[in-house]
Amino acid sequence: MAECPDCSGTWHFGASRQSVVLLSLLCLVALFLFAGFVTRKFREHEEQLGQQWYETGVRELKAGQAEDALDPLRTALVYSREKPEYELTLAQALVAGGHYAEAQTYLLTLWERQPGSATVNLELARLAARSGNDADAIRYYEASIYGVWESNGEEKRRAARLELIDFLAAHGRAAEALAETIAFSANLPPDPSLYDRAGNLFLIEKSYDRALEQYRAALRLDGRNAEALAGAGHAAFERGDYKGAERYLERATRADPGNQPTAELLALVRAVLSLNPEEPGLSAQARAGRAERDFEIAEARLATCPAPPGSAPNSALNELAAEAKTLQTKFGRNRLAKDMDLFSQTVEFSYRAALAARGVCGIGSVEDRALVLLARQRQGGAQ
Repeated sequence: MAECPDCSGTWHFGASRQSVVLLSLLCLVALFLFAGFVTRKFREHEEQLGQQWYETGVRELKAGQAEDALDPLRTALVYSREKPEYELTLAQALVAGGHYAEAQTYLLTLWERQPGSATVNLELARLAARSGNDADAIRYYEASIYGVWESNGEEKRRAARLELIDFLAAHGRAAEALAETIAFSANLPPDPSLYDRAGNLFLIEKSYDRALEQYRAALRLDGRNAEALAGAGHAAFERGDYKGAERYLERATRADPGNQPTAELLALVRAVLSLNPEEPGLSAQARAGRAERDFEIAEARLATCPAPPGSAPNSALNELAAEAKTLQTKFGRNRLAKDMDLFSQTVEFSYRAALAARGVCGIGSVEDRALVLLARQRQGGAQ
């Protein structure tokens, strides 16, 4: 059988060609892997540089050096583009440095990507509040409260709501502030300081029953909580419950003896309780003694209440002073104890005189203030 002299050569040539192709492929793969490795290392190096610049900026910001934080934070974003936490920190540094327009640009860009971010919404709310855009401030605050927090969500949500309450109160939106305070007070954790804060807010908003409820909740957790005791006393005082106020305020002064406002309020409450001639359960003589004392306080107040500088003598006060002289001739303690018409006339005069003098001459002594409170309580008015 004849042999083909070219067959062997053809086979070797084909094998050699396949080896070259295979080797080329292996080289390409190796180059690809090497390029990927180099690229990855380069990106890792950039990320490290970005992280280092970011940490430098954060340190400057925490140290209160907002302007010094800006360049490191901008450099961090050059190395680590579109990192939301870097952009947010830069925006916060811009706000701290007073660059509000630039900060808003960053924040709105972040908001477009993450409209549910509670932190971004909170920063936008603060900017809107600063610029006087009430509607946007409220909208962003609410989005922050109900948005997504990265950590400690409940705690930060309460803090954001407190900011909203303060904003609403400062802008005269009392009904909305009260509604938010009610929401804040719902389902609080067992922390007396939070109940104190809720009570203080209700007190400011003149929701005294709710304030007292919050202070009592704080006291159930900590019976010696001086702030809660003082707050409960204040709330009871504003409700006209002077005996309840006295009990709380006495405990508050024992818990915090150096608290001057609490001590002053306790002195006023005790004056009210000691001067009230219509307190249930008093004997006729005790009732008459208090009515006489109230008359003496009112008469002395009229005598020492001067007309404002540069004005004519107050005719109403002069008429009351003359009425006092006439009334004084009609009673002694025994007669006041027996004659209820004279008793009522004396008490009514004392209250009218106290209110009139308050209107012309201001607050007066503790006893003057107590008499005004008793007059207003009889009228059913505010403290």
